[in-house]
Amino acid sequence: MLELIDLDIESLGYTRFISAWLYKGPEGAFLVDTGPACTVDTLLKSLEENGVRDLDWILLTHIHMDHAGAVGHVSRHFPEAGIVCHERAASHLIDPSRLWEGSRQILGEIAETYGPIKPVPEERILTRERVDFGEGIRVIPTPGHAAHHQSFVFSDWLFCGEVFGVFLKTDGDFYLRPATPPRFDFAQFADSMERLAPEVNRNICFAHYGMYPDGNRILDLARTQLRLWVEVIRSHAQSPNMQSIVSDLKANDPVFARVDELPEPIYTREQYYINNSVRGILRYIQENGGAKG
Repeated sequence: MLELIDLDIESLGYTRFISAWLYKGPEGAFLVDTGPACTVDTLLKSLEENGVRDLDWILLTHIHMDHAGAVGHVSRHFPEAGIVCHERAASHLIDPSRLWEGSRQILGEIAETYGPIKPVPEERILTRERVDFGEGIRVIPTPGHAAHHQSFVFSDWLFCGEVFGVFLKTDGDFYLRPATPPRFDFAQFADSMERLAPEVNRNICFAHYGMYPDGNRILDLARTQLRLWVEVIRSHAQSPNMQSIVSDLKANDPVFARVDELPEPIYTREQYYINNSVRGILRYIQENGGAKG
């Protein structure tokens, strides 16, 4: 059984935003991402309702607050669970003070709403290429959205975090947007997508938000979209105007243009994160002398 656990944040009006993935089967149970600290009660209640008394593993795609802010809280409820993260993330889980302060500087009030991060005991943290669970969970480094980003392959599922961007189903099809934060690096992102290419003949499980059964379609669209966004934003780099950039992106990217089909609260939320994605690519272009994708 694979279950998407909604982690809505009512105080921000966030729905269909972040989730955790729970697998429960004869081999045991594992969790992919934990969400922010402010949703830990929702997560623990859902685990209880799903009959989860023990967790074998907590797998973290990366340690941004919306994905791993609750890991310290959850780990206390499941002391037997090993916590798998990228080696570059381990020190920030052991001592999350720098992660917390950095998140507050970037996200401001949103970080305060997510809530402080509790530390994780060093002996609980594991970095590895394969997790001993059933037929095995393969761990694939996929930097780009974050230097410490990784993806997981288990059975018919690929847990991709934010490698392929932000996904939302619409009435007709789906919306997709690159998730490119200020430290965006095109080459890393593109390489990570290609690293996952042999694995996409599976259900693609997004952190934001949901599942799609045709991984090959997702890969093709995501790689094309990322390159397109770099090209479009580069054309505005000399005198950037956010409204003009977004308008140009909509005109050239029909998958992104479906943002206008999203329900109002989600549409409004996306405006903030779209701007963040554009700023990430714009900063990359400016810092790399107009680097080409």
